[in-house]
Amino acid sequence: MNAVAGRYDVVIVGAGLSGLMAGRRLAHTGLHVNIIEREPVAGGRLATWHSGSDRADTGAQFFTVRTAEIGAIVEQWLAAGWVFEWSRGWSNDSLLGDRLDGYPRYIADGGFATLAGRISRGLPIRFATELRVVTAYSDGWCVMTANGERFCARSLILTLPVPQSLGILNAGGIEMPDATREALASIQYGACLCGIFAVDGDLELPEPGALQRPGRPIAWVADNRRKGLALTERILTVHADPIASAIWWAATDEDVMAWMAAELESLSPRDARFRPVAIKRWPYAIPLSVYPARYLAVQTAVPLILAGDAFDGPRVEGAALSGMAAADALLEVLSARS
Repeated sequence: MNAVAGRYDVVIVGAGLSGLMAGRRLAHTGLHVNIIEREPVAGGRLATWHSGSDRADTGAQFFTVRTAEIGAIVEQWLAAGWVFEWSRGWSNDSLLGDRLDGYPRYIADGGFATLAGRISRGLPIRFATELRVVTAYSDGWCVMTANGERFCARSLILTLPVPQSLGILNAGGIEMPDATREALASIQYGACLCGIFAVDGDLELPEPGALQRPGRPIAWVADNRRKGLALTERILTVHADPIASAIWWAATDEDVMAWMAAELESLSPRDARFRPVAIKRWPYAIPLSVYPARYLAVQTAVPLILAGDAFDGPRVEGAALSGMAAADALLEVLSARS
């Protein structure tokens, strides 16, 4: 028999940045919140590889701030030492176009996984919990996990990549307007292959320690020593662009890393060698199309909201804003129903 693990005001699926920001906002109002996360840690693409005293961000590499709302939060993070400014724009050799735009690029002390862990402090998160199906009832939702637990709530927020959220809703037979389903199905993502390499020999990337190459097979190279993350070896983070990632996706890890190493050697004017250390595959790395609002409240009998970086902004800031907007929308709905 399935155990009912608890009754909540809201279940949030996904402890990436959108889910964390929504959870913090809702928990602050006193709502009984439960966050379900498949991975053993929070963050989603706020992710960091580590070995000994060396770290390397594998997902998000930096973030910018364009809105006053996120700016106020980042000021608190700066004061706490959670993040710091890496650069204001880019040197001529580190980016094609859009170089010195004056916007600070922020990175996280200890890596972005550390930032996610700090944001998640105090939040009720069920880690290593895989969602199987969601069921709508007259008074709320129940979500079933892979280990047979059920979590029931008055409302549901899904912050997974849209294809995953839509798959969960379809599997549960959740009805929604055809236009809504079509809009969600039209949202597409690009994948990203991320390689982590140790450098043998001399390598100097342009200021601030990165190459950003839009439209190239190797779209991003960052020196994690220059970011203050790699303390012993020089460790690079390498991102393939969506097209190259799609081409190489079915290849073995060894073949992907060999291709990346060859590309790196062609970029290095010096006699550096690149040792493969780790690979991370991000199937839903970059929204290639976005929903034109910060969240989507699905027209269902009980509150259901979708949020994430595919909602009006495929950036770190956009993910945060989406989660916060989803929380505000849910508060209005629950207030109207009480």
